[in-house]
Amino acid sequence: MMWENIYIEGAIGSENGLILEDEEYASSCRITVEKCPHHFAITCGIYGAMVHTVFCGENYKEIYDAMKKELQGFIDRDTTVDEEHQFYNDFTTKF
Repeated sequence: MMWENIYIEGAIGSENGLILEDEEYASSCRITVEKCPHHFAITCGIYGAMVHTVFCGENYKEIYDAMKKELQGFIDRDTTVDEEHQFYNDFTTKF
């Protein structure tokens, strides 16, 4: 399965920044990066379960890619409810 680009040119994101990248994976999660006046904002969500925003500097691309990799790994594996909650906690602590 691949990430699907759902980017709309010129769109403004949830943090009021210009969307640079916007992708969805397996109709299960989404990740968006925005260029705001003084920082970059990366917002991701697992549908029906979690939404998380990270604010960062010029290194946003490496953080964005790392977040995508972890989200994809989570979506691709079978988990128990306890494992899901642990992932959400670990993910939001790490990023």
